[in-house]
Amino acid sequence: MNTKDRLSVLLVGLGIWAAATVAYRQVGSVFFERSVMEYWLNVASTGGLYTLVFVGLMRWRRIETKDWLQGAVCIALPGMLGEVPILAGFADVMSNMHPETAGRYAAFLFSGYSILLGFAWFMATKEARQPSKANL
Repeated sequence: MNTKDRLSVLLVGLGIWAAATVAYRQVGSVFFERSVMEYWLNVASTGGLYTLVFVGLMRWRRIETKDWLQGAVCIALPGMLGEVPILAGFADVMSNMHPETAGRYAAFLFSGYSILLGFAWFMATKEARQPSKANL
């Protein structure tokens, strides 16, 4: 993975985080303050969506599978760092949600980033264990 790819993926990660944060600022209560079943459906579907978007981006950029963990870190890091001040000032920043929703929101973020990083780690490790085509 070259520097241009890293920068591109970092910028995409920043854009996704910014767009999602604005969206959750507007309608977050719909996703986080309804039933437990709706919350977990949101967690699962968002994790799947993260993974699909990530795979599409990696293929579009023609990034080798062995470098996917590096790509996942680049896409996740802007959001992980950006959420620190959001969560620290949750009641003020995400004023459309109840302050006690911060825990659900943080757990949602943690699960999404964990799914993305875990998937990328699995794929990169799987690729590294494959015998290279040059050795066959």
